[in-house]
Amino acid sequence: MSINFDNLPTAGPWLATLVTATLTALVGIWQFRSQRQQSNRQPFLQKQLDLCFEASETAARLATETNKDEWEKARLTFWRLYWGTLSIVEDPKVEVAMLELGGLVPRQPVAEPSLPMRVLERPSLKLAHMCRSLILGSWNVHIDPLKETRS
Repeated sequence: MSINFDNLPTAGPWLATLVTATLTALVGIWQFRSQRQQSNRQPFLQKQLDLCFEASETAARLATETNKDEWEKARLTFWRLYWGTLSIVEDPKVEVAMLELGGLVPRQPVAEPSLPMRVLERPSLKLAHMCRSLILGSWNVHIDPLKETRS
C-alpha cells in the first residue's frame, strides 16, 4: 500500500492559522499574568506611598511645629510609624533615615519642648528624600534628581 501525498492539502494556510492562534493565546496569557501581578502589587504600592507621605509629613511637623499639642501628636505618630506600619513598606534607606530621626525624637512626652526643633530639620529632609527615592523606584517614575541646595 502506498500513500499519495499529492492529494493532501498544503501545510501553508492551516499552519499559519495554527501559529497565529497559538501566538495570540500566549500573548493573552502573558498580558493576563502581567496585569494580575500588577493588580496584586497595587495595594502594597498605594500603602507604601501613603505611609511614606505620612512619615515625611510627621517628621516635618516635628522639625517645624511651634504648637506644643500639635508637636506631641506628631511625636506619637512618629513612634507609631517607627514601630509599626512604615516598617512593612520601607526599604533600607528609609529605615536608616527613620533610625536617625528616632535617635533625636524623644520617646517620652516632653513637658516643655523647645519648639521648633530645628535639630530635626536635616534628618526630616533626609527622610523625605529617601521616601521620594523609594516611591519613584517602586512606581517606576523617572524624574530629575533633586539638588541638595537647602540649608
